[in-house]
Amino acid sequence: MKSKWKVTSNIINGQKMYGVYRQLDVVEVDHSGNREYAGGYTSEREAAEVVAEELNKEGR
Repeated sequence: MKSKWKVTSNIINGQKMYGVYRQLDVVEVDHSGNREYAGGYTSEREAAEVVAEELNKEGR
């Protein structure tokens, strides 16, 4: 069972960047091999939150 879409952050080249992901299997440990990402990274957290909200509304 997949999780809802969420926002994650990473420091990339010294800048905090945000991405949208969900766990592929919520029973398993959350790690990079158990994640699906929607698009790339952005420096704007709010933009990533909007994408996550829209994906969750669509039920994808």
